[in-house]
Formats: sequence, structure tokens, C-alpha cells
Amino acid sequence: MTTPATPATVAGRALSDWSRDGRFGTWHALVPGDAGEPPHGALRIDRALLAPEGARQRLAATVVAVAKLRLPGVPATVDLVAEAGDVWLLVSRPPMRTVADLLAEGAPGLDEGSAASVLNETAQTLLALHAAGLAHGALAPDRVVLAPDGTALLAEAALATALSADVPTAAAQQDDVTAWAALARTLSTAWATAGSPAAELFARCAAAADSGDLTTARTTLTSGRTVLPQDFLRRTALRTAAAATPAKPHGPTDDAAEGPADGTEETVLGRRGRSSAPAAVAGDQVTVLGKRNRSAAAAPAAATFPAASAEGSGGDEAGDGGDDEILLRFGPGVPLSEEEALRALWAAPTAAPVRKRRRRAGLLGTVAVLAAVAVVLWLLLRPTAGPTVTAADVTAPTQELSCGQTAEVTGVVHTDGRGGPITYRWLRSDGRQSEELTRTARRGEREVTVHLQWTVRGPGLFRGTARLQVLRPADSPVEAEGTFRYSCAA
Repeated sequence: MTTPATPATVAGRALSDWSRDGRFGTWHALVPGDAGEPPHGALRIDRALLAPEGARQRLAATVVAVAKLRLPGVPATVDLVAEAGDVWLLVSRPPMRTVADLLAEGAPGLDEGSAASVLNETAQTLLALHAAGLAHGALAPDRVVLAPDGTALLAEAALATALSADVPTAAAQQDDVTAWAALARTLSTAWATAGSPAAELFARCAAAADSGDLTTARTTLTSGRTVLPQDFLRRTALRTAAAATPAKPHGPTDDAAEGPADGTEETVLGRRGRSSAPAAVAGDQVTVLGKRNRSAAAAPAAATFPAASAEGSGGDEAGDGGDDEILLRFGPGVPLSEEEALRALWAAPTAAPVRKRRRRAGLLGTVAVLAAVAVVLWLLLRPTAGPTVTAADVTAPTQELSCGQTAEVTGVVHTDGRGGPITYRWLRSDGRQSEELTRTARRGEREVTVHLQWTVRGPGLFRGTARLQVLRPADSPVEAEGTFRYSCAA
């Protein structure tokens, strides 16, 4: 079977030169849409896996189910997109570095603490998936991805069971536990000293998992932390390994789109060359979660699925200033669609009903009256020129946050004192960003205050940076940022 050509863009974003083979397709990276924004990961699902009846519906339902869990150990889901005959799973970051890469390269500095961190975080994620009636499936070192801060994430979570109707969930969950025991032995052999207390600890954990009890295995691991290096929660070696640039792209690439590579990050995440033909017509794109980056020629509204109201990442009068929690290091992704939208995922849109001719005269008269009223209201209520933004400041907590605490981040927008709307958004270092928010400045108000609440949970160290970006009114965005630190040993 001929492999379909790789498109230049997906969901309105260009693909970079980087790619790697996944268990269920090929991973790519989407070039960031804005400066400072991290690249998204895009998994192009193998078309053959979607051929069986019901496979697409199971995939969509599973992606939504995993996203609803808001797990810290799974890359945040951005969207599931059907475009030009392919289905793409979009996540917050591409799986650049996996545990399999580290094992193959013999990455320096990795030790018993590194192994314990990976095992603890993967066990926690598996237990959460199992409690929700899901299974990861096909768990192996190449499915364990390193986040930039060295935490372990499970890529392609639950896709194995979604794309195979023949594997009962209970059996898949047991396979997860067995695979975790194998992972414990692999990491112990590679990163622990033979016969050391840490190696014996990993052996006991693997034995508990072999008996089918992952909860006991994880409890054994956490209770035996005294035999691990004192600074293992810092994940220094894992962070270094996560930041290392892959030696070369993995998996199939589009030769026509390839450019010279020099091994730098800019090249790995560089923009793909575009072909003369468009990747897909605008009306051929369907999204499950309803949130995607649109190109200039975006698909019409009928081609996308409605999204639920977004939980705000910051703001006050705009109504988006609720307590926006994240679980350590990764946010929950975008808001989810309603179940009815999922059932209609692959259905063609229905035609609009034809109005009866005899009602048209009355409707035209009503429309004319409403149009006249609208014009009068616009003339009376049209906004005056907005304020001029001169600068912005951001203040973050100076004291280190502890387990489960919320960072109260305050932004101040400086203006010339004229009244009017100010449009802004918050960009967070975990890859999330708020919707565009609006705060109306009163006449004479030269300092407009906005807020962001950022809650972090889970054990480990975390450095969070919140960037305030004032979009309008301004010739170019006015930005400021603040940073806080989080430490939790529980």
C-alpha cells in the first residue's frame, strides 16, 4: 500500500521537519502559531486502523474520555481532527524524547532516582486510567515520553483499546500492570547499581505488579524512597535528557518537504516547505473538541463541532477568572464537546429547511424594522477611541509554593487614562493559554488590574511563568511576565 503524502499543514498550522514512528501512526510537530508558544504534537493515525466498522467512533469517544480525566501524566489533548482523509490527534507537545531513546543512547547521569521518578509517575497515571474504566495498552519504554521538566508522560494513552475491539478492558488493564513490571526491571538494570538497596526495591515493586497489584507496587516504591538519592525529586538528569535534541528525525518524511538539517532545535522544529497544492479544502476538516488553530481560509462553522464554554485561565470582569487548576506540569487541555456532537462526528450536515413562501413578506418587514433599530442603537452606543497602552507589569508570588497551593498572579496594564476596552490573554509555561479576555477601563483609570489564579498539585519541583499579553488597543502586543516556584515532597 502506498503511504499517503504528508501534508504541509494540519488544522491551519505548518508541520515541522521532525517526525517519528508511533505505535498507531506517525508523530509530527506543528510549528507554533505565536512567538513563545510551544509546538503541538500531531499523531497521524494509520488509516488501516480506522478501517474497521466503529473504529472512528471508538477513537473519538476514547480521546474525549481521557481528556476529561485531566491527568498530569498524559499530554494535554488539543483536538482530534479529520482532514483530507486522515485523522490527527493533536496534543500539547510532540513526543520528542522517550525513555526508549534514553535507554538506547545511554544518556549520562540517569540513576536510581531517575528510574523511581519514571516508575512512580507512570504507575500513578495507569491507576487513574484503570479507575476510570480505561486501559493504556501497548505500554513500553517508547510510549513513555519526557516532559521538558523531566516528568514521565504516557503517550497514545488508551489508543490500543480504542483501535482494537477484540481486547477486553480488564485484560488490557492486566497487560498494563505486567508491562509496568517489565519496565521496572528494565530501568533497574539500566540505571540502578546491581545489588543495591534501590535495585532490591525495584525488584519488590516488579514482583508486586507481577501478582496483579499495581497499587501495592506503587506503595512499595513510595514507602522505600529513603534508599533513593536525596535530590531525586529535582530530576536533574531527566530534565537534561529531555532537553537534548534528537539526533535525527524518526519515521517516514516527505522528501519534497525536507530541508537540510544541522541538528539544532531551530532546524528540528523548522517550518516545512509547502507544496503547491493545499493540504485540504476548508470544508473537509472536522474537529471533535471544537478548538483548533484556524488558517485564514478557515472551515465554515457547519464543518466543526461546537465546544463547551471554556474554563478561564485568567481574568476578572470577563467572567473567566475562576480558579483554573492544573495538575502538576500539564494543564487539562481544551474544553470538551457534548456527547451529542460525538455521535454526529462523521455524519454529513443536514440541509436547512426551506421557508414557506407565504411567510417571507412578514419576515422581510420584521427584518427591516430590526435593522433600523440596530442602526440607531449603534449610532447611540458606538464606542469611542480606546485607551493607549503604555506598559504592563506582572507580579507573581515571591515565596515558594508548597503542595496544592495556588499562585495569585497579578497583572497591571498602564494606560493614558482614556476609557475603553482592553483585550488581553495569559500565556502559561505549561503550554496553556487563556481565551482573549476583555477588561473595560474607566475614564481616568491609568492602571488596570487583571488576575490569574494558577493551582499546582502533585509531588515534585516546578517553575511556573505567567506571561500577560495585551493585544488591543496596541500597534503590537505589550507583554510582561512573572515567575513563581513550587516544591512538594509529599
